[in-house]
Amino acid sequence: MKLSDVRSRISPDLQDLSTKLLDLATASWNAFKHSPEVTQELAKDPFTGPIKEQSGIAECLLLLLHICDRVASAALRATVTEHAAATLRHSLMSALVGATIPAFVQAACPDEEEDEQEETQTDLLHLYNARAIQYGFFALGASQSPHESEALLTVASIRLAEALEAAENADIIGHGMEVVITSVETLRERLPLKGVIGRMIAGARE
Repeated sequence: MKLSDVRSRISPDLQDLSTKLLDLATASWNAFKHSPEVTQELAKDPFTGPIKEQSGIAECLLLLLHICDRVASAALRATVTEHAAATLRHSLMSALVGATIPAFVQAACPDEEEDEQEETQTDLLHLYNARAIQYGFFALGASQSPHESEALLTVASIRLAEALEAAENADIIGHGMEVVITSVETLRERLPLKGVIGRMIAGARE
């Protein structure tokens, strides 16, 4: 099944979560741009600005998808059998990634032909898998204390700076850290992720 076919097949609550993830990724990048250092980097070459922006939004989105995976995996392992947890996690993330990545590509590359969009989606899916491996090496604290997750959030901040082609700029990385922390907290507290996971658990127990 093509990624672009997934969105029409998933539940309304997952569609809603997918839309909110993409909105949050965009809002996070917009907050990142408010830094004068980031504005200056974007202004250095106006022709590459749009590409850097889309790369930055993609990095925000990939981090948010990874956090969804982390939170869901922990909740499922704690409440259902190991086999059921693995099955539900695969179902959740396949649907969420399969809905969100095509939506991002369609918004970012509206002028591309369908086959070009499919190729871009595949490239972004490969990047998602790479980020999942990279981020998987670092702990994600269960509390809201950023110190428990500092290594993971620092790596994510560096990825934002890399999208801007400013990977060695400490001020930009520091600002990125603030944005990433806020983004993760918003995902955990304001987006309907917990409700989606709760309904999956309830369904598995019926």
